[in-house]
Amino acid sequence: MNLDCLKVEISAENREQADTIINALLGRRLVTGGQFLESPARFLWQGEIVDMGYVTTTSFTLEQHREEIVRVVKDNSVEDVPMIAFFAFTPNRELADWIKSTVC
Repeated sequence: MNLDCLKVEISAENREQADTIINALLGRRLVTGGQFLESPARFLWQGEIVDMGYVTTTSFTLEQHREEIVRVVKDNSVEDVPMIAFFAFTPNRELADWIKSTVC
């Protein structure tokens, strides 16, 4: 089992913001890249229901980069509460090797 590999999901209010965040992370070699999922979203925000477009970026990283990813996302996000979620998973050998060689 390879517990140091993580899947990371990062929120953004639009594609331009998602590009800014992923480019900042890629520039520091903290993630492998980004897959963008754009969709409508509905949130409870400050007691109100808010409808908006939304982008979730999915990528891969290593546990050692977790705190730096959070810092970089907060520095580059316009959101009051950027959603950053990390998930431990067990990659196949080739994926684990690629993640490690990309973000080390």
